Amino acid sequence: MKKIKGRGLQALIPIKPRTKSKRKKENVYYVEIRKIRLTPEQFKEEVNKKVLKDLTESIKKYGVIQPLALVKVEKRKKHGINVYYKLLEGRKRFLAAKEAGLRVVPAKIKKNDQV
Repeated sequence: MKKIKGRGLQALIPIKPRTKSKRKKENVYYVEIRKIRLTPEQFKEEVNKKVLKDLTESIKKYGVIQPLALVKVEKRKKHGINVYYKLLEGRKRFLAAKEAGLRVVPAKIKKNDQV
């Protein structure tokens, strides 16, 4: 048996060096609901009214826990640029937050090349 005096816990339990996380950190922003647009395909899908009601009550109580996924869209006009966001993920959360009367929702803004 080796004599291990004064070397600390690292002598008994080898500690692996920390590696950097490969997961990319995404910032969460608060986006106004009025600037979020649904795609035509999302309009066609029906949402169970009971599920939407339950989610609305949960959002009123706890807020939106998981951020929506959006893409920023900029349209040039005569008098400037019109900016809005296209919804990628989180349609039910978006509809429930709108129904709950929230003005802003947490969202991760993805780039067009990440879609």
